[in-house]
Amino acid sequence: MSVIDSRFTLETQFDVKRIEEVVRQYWHEANIEGKWHEGPVNVNKWYTFLEGPPTTNGFPHVGHIRGRTYKDVVLRYHRLLGYRVWAQGGWDEQGLPVEIEVEKKLGLRTKKDIEKVGYDKFSLECNSLVDYYLEKWREVGTRKLGLWLDLDKAYETRKPYYIEHVWAFLKNAWEKGLLFEDYRVLPFCPRCETALSDAEVDQGYEDREDPSIYVKFPVEGVSNTYLVIWTTTPWTLIDNEAVAVNPNFNYALVKVNINNTTEYLWLAEPLVPKLMEKFRIKDYEIVRVVKGSELAGTRYRHIYMERVPIHASHIERAHYVVLADFVTLEEGTGLVHIAPAHGPEDFETAKKYGLPITNSVEINGIFNENGGEFKGRYWLDVSQEVIKDLKERGLLLHYETIVHAYPHCWRCGTPLIYRSDRQWFIRVSAYRDKLVEELKKVKIYPDFLRDRFDNWVANARDWTISRSRVWGTPLPVWRCKDDPSKVLVIGSLDELRKYAKFIPNVPSEMLVHRPWIDMVKIETEDCKEWVREPFVVDVWMDSGVAWIASVDGLRNKELFNRLYPYDWVTEAIDQTRGWFYSLLVTSVLWMGRAPYKSILISGHVVDKYGQKMSKSKGNVVWAEDLFNKWGADPTRLYLLTKSAPWDTMSVDPDEIAETRSILSILWNVVKFADTYMTLDRFDPAVHRLEDLISKGLIEDRWLLSRFYSRLRRFINYMNGMELHMAAREWVSLVVDDLSHGYIRLIRRRVWTEESREDKYAAYAVLYHVIKGALIMGSALVPHITEYLWNAFVRKFERNEAESVHLTLLPQVNEGYINEKLEGAFDLLFAMFSDIAEMRNRIKVKLRWPLARAVIKVENANNLEMLRQVKHLLEYLANVKEVELVSEIGQCNEDEYVRAQGRGYEICLSKVMDRKLYYEALAREVVRRIQTMRAKANLKVDERIRVYVNTNSDDLLAAIKEFMVYITNEVRAVDVVVGNVPASAFAMDWDIEDMRVRIGIERITQ
Repeated sequence: MSVIDSRFTLETQFDVKRIEEVVRQYWHEANIEGKWHEGPVNVNKWYTFLEGPPTTNGFPHVGHIRGRTYKDVVLRYHRLLGYRVWAQGGWDEQGLPVEIEVEKKLGLRTKKDIEKVGYDKFSLECNSLVDYYLEKWREVGTRKLGLWLDLDKAYETRKPYYIEHVWAFLKNAWEKGLLFEDYRVLPFCPRCETALSDAEVDQGYEDREDPSIYVKFPVEGVSNTYLVIWTTTPWTLIDNEAVAVNPNFNYALVKVNINNTTEYLWLAEPLVPKLMEKFRIKDYEIVRVVKGSELAGTRYRHIYMERVPIHASHIERAHYVVLADFVTLEEGTGLVHIAPAHGPEDFETAKKYGLPITNSVEINGIFNENGGEFKGRYWLDVSQEVIKDLKERGLLLHYETIVHAYPHCWRCGTPLIYRSDRQWFIRVSAYRDKLVEELKKVKIYPDFLRDRFDNWVANARDWTISRSRVWGTPLPVWRCKDDPSKVLVIGSLDELRKYAKFIPNVPSEMLVHRPWIDMVKIETEDCKEWVREPFVVDVWMDSGVAWIASVDGLRNKELFNRLYPYDWVTEAIDQTRGWFYSLLVTSVLWMGRAPYKSILISGHVVDKYGQKMSKSKGNVVWAEDLFNKWGADPTRLYLLTKSAPWDTMSVDPDEIAETRSILSILWNVVKFADTYMTLDRFDPAVHRLEDLISKGLIEDRWLLSRFYSRLRRFINYMNGMELHMAAREWVSLVVDDLSHGYIRLIRRRVWTEESREDKYAAYAVLYHVIKGALIMGSALVPHITEYLWNAFVRKFERNEAESVHLTLLPQVNEGYINEKLEGAFDLLFAMFSDIAEMRNRIKVKLRWPLARAVIKVENANNLEMLRQVKHLLEYLANVKEVELVSEIGQCNEDEYVRAQGRGYEICLSKVMDRKLYYEALAREVVRRIQTMRAKANLKVDERIRVYVNTNSDDLLAAIKEFMVYITNEVRAVDVVVGNVPASAFAMDWDIEDMRVRIGIERITQ
């Protein structure tokens, strides 16, 4: 027989933070989490989960906690179903997120600042920062939350074994012809000085106000004639090489008068009226209309021919009208300025026509020597200078601003620039059809969000994987110094050592990072000196190979084959183009299949005003603050019940008070059961539910039915990832069914001192349902359910599991479910609620008895069922007689108050006679005495003597007439009217403006 831990007691008041600390200590000492991970004995069915690793560059906030709560709930649920759960933790430790935090710490602003500090010191600082935040994530983001991810086996993306898997993937891609180098237009962050992938760009769109300008390009050889273009990026005009028109559109030559000068403007004909209004030109004339194809070859003079000399050097190959189908009439003028180095479509147009690709902007956003007089200036500053210059020269036809979604760096928030550069890519486009095919096999929750993912994959472009940064997985590509056409891709550390003639003497943990990896000297038969490409890999590829790297799958093949593909992954909605996508791409390109079977897409969180949370706004809700103030379980339950997992959730921490009160209700339910079951020596092994249910009352059968119907819905909701609905079912079971319903109905039964079979039937039902509710709730609120399991269940069943988390979910017993009975009780409680509201209207307390309620029930079946529970409604509503009828008679307004419900009508008497009034006063006296019993810390079964001293004839008459009722209710041996002795615990009370002094004394046996 097990020994129950004395820390688990119901004698104390509900204190959620104390409960959680006691439970966490118990889990640690008894190794409960370790036993949970081991799984049920001799079970071969696995539920495998792949952790989306949080980035270790900051503290966990409520958004992190929301997603991690979902992870824990689903994993605990499957363990309750009897699965062995694979719940390995993981940490994303490299890339820009970590680098930016270190830059802030060291006061660095640019990559040149990093170079001054030294890559070695910078990398060591990154590594140290990861260690610092890991401790916070282990403690706050995992342990205090009650999240049982296996942190002892947690994978770390900075470790050599993990990085080797990225290398192995890239080598495999190289051998398949999928890893390649190319010169393309790509998005760059000028602050971080690196390229970004399409998926990263998609995560960083923000509304931005930019200039919107209409510029005149002078047509060569024709005075006062211009091609009019529109742009929101004036800085790109420096690198303009052509103007594109659609060959199928009509273009008009418009004669206008500007500042008393006649000019001719080429514009798309359908746009002329709208543009003339915008330019505030009232008098204009269309003098000629041609097809766009007829404008092809029209030459113009570059607006910066003198200030940017490079344009004079290639004048014969540029500065003319070209044809392009991508030109539309949706915005602008129908003529598009082409800067081949700064737009993907512009770049392709340049390749088609042999245009020069002039790139005047460096990776840091500074103009280089190609920019002529603009050299050394920042790109955003150049935009303003260009606007001012064009205005002064009369080439700015119109200026305004536009607010539009513009891509920003997903980590530092800097506006991106598009520029041509040579980078390394994964040829995702070659596998697009296979990706679509594999994604179709994946179950996505909710299904209505899968279109977002499907469309992204269907249009997947080649993945830019090279990053010009420091702290990340080194790109394992070496190039021969003497013959740059020779490329060597390394797939493992063993392969690196095979070719290496010199390896720096540093631990392998740091060898796989810059600058030490760049110090490795490689020599082969066909090349004396190899130089590594100076890039690290996109951080999304780090987490993207977690499906194999997390378990060191290249070496642990048996374990990997058991887990892969994983049953379930979950992260926020942006990961459809982030982690979910990178997992899919790497797995399909390497193994030919999707790495997961199902995905739960969760929504983001915003503050209580609906605003995006950010450190700069100061509106971030930190996880540690929530736990310190409210506790983990109330926070978890709040996040679970507030909204569907996939909805955007507005978080107001003060609302957590409501879920804390729900857990307080659970505590009081269990405390009630424990008190009376202990008093009456209830033993579930002796007082078996199966034996007693036939001796029970109708409310006992109702609660069993309601428990199993809720359990059935709970399981269905959990299986469908409707975690919010599952949590709400559990809350309703605790609050509505147990606390507000069943316990209210059985109070009279358990209060009696008679040893009646129906009382033990009530105990058996109540115990059965509480036990089941604790197991159900253990997936949602793991701390308090564990505490109550040990304090309550194991008190009555010493041989039960040492933890609620090592049990199995009850199976639904369909034989107990009676939907008609549940419907009758739903009506019963609805009527009770309406009567309580009616009492409020006439200002009569629920404690005060009323004579009669007449209820017309429209449905005959409901009427018949309600007649079986009429006595319960009389008890709950404190009405002497409830009359259920199919037709209601007159409802005199002087004597009755009326209310209309759904399918019924109530007439409640509001006139009280003398006897009812005395009973009401007696109930008021009982309430005061019960309050005093609680203040005196009396046990339920302790007897008292009551003393009453009052000058009120009505109170004295009420006490005399209802003496038996009072003594039974307060467990008094007698009530003495007169002076209250000094030895008694006494209090003065005011009952309906009547003064009374009440004293109580404990009766010792």
